[in-house]
Amino acid sequence: MKFQARSFRRLASMLGLLLALLSALGAQTVQPNGSFGFLLSTSFSNPSNQGGAAILGLMNFDGAGHVRGPYTLEFGSGPQVVQTINGTFTGTYSSTPDGTGSVTISLDNGVSLTHAMVISDNGHRLDLVATSCSGGFDLSTTVVAGVGVHAKGLVLKSVAALKGAYGGQLAFSPQPSKSNFVASFDGAGNVTFSAAFVGVGPNAISDTYPGTYTVNFNGTGTITLAPTANQSTQTFLFVMTNEGGPGLLLMQINRLGDGVSFGSARLQ
Repeated sequence: MKFQARSFRRLASMLGLLLALLSALGAQTVQPNGSFGFLLSTSFSNPSNQGGAAILGLMNFDGAGHVRGPYTLEFGSGPQVVQTINGTFTGTYSSTPDGTGSVTISLDNGVSLTHAMVISDNGHRLDLVATSCSGGFDLSTTVVAGVGVHAKGLVLKSVAALKGAYGGQLAFSPQPSKSNFVASFDGAGNVTFSAAFVGVGPNAISDTYPGTYTVNFNGTGTITLAPTANQSTQTFLFVMTNEGGPGLLLMQINRLGDGVSFGSARLQ
């Protein structure tokens, strides 16, 4: 009987420890850590008088509540003049056990945005929506939202790092338009971009654009598409990501048509 009592107490102790460990693990959330490509875009209560805007960049989380990185802010054509602003930002972030949190980024041009954040995919994906701002964005008539996706990291990259066919979709701010595309990269700096654009009407246009691309050390890069009979030269910036497999976040700069074009793609 004494042996059975000791065994029972030992078993109860082990079960208690296991339950405590499971409870602690259940209360923990994997905080974002490392490099995340991010893409934010805008929508407006009155899009007719707006040129649209989007931000593409890298968020480098240090695991201790601080974030920094490069960004490109694009103001689209329309009532305003096209403007491309490149720079860096600093900021802070925090998260709670339920997988929510916040991140504040302060751009070096004076704009500061605080986003509500939801963390998913074991800490590899962030859904972001701006809740407050200063320095130029008016959230009384504008919604700023987007995603952060775990990036390839700050390691040496070359055009060979980007190879294969990537399928995706582009959206436009502030127009109600979409474009499906396949971008085929040859691993040597050449790309073929096949796209089908659909606007209101519907107004459907399909074309194929040859071009070139470069990849920077940190997994960012540039796609330059040659002009065709129906389209002038197009330039896209991108960030390589790896959530669920190789992917891209993209944003067009210096767009001659109205608004800003942006989107994402995945390796087919």
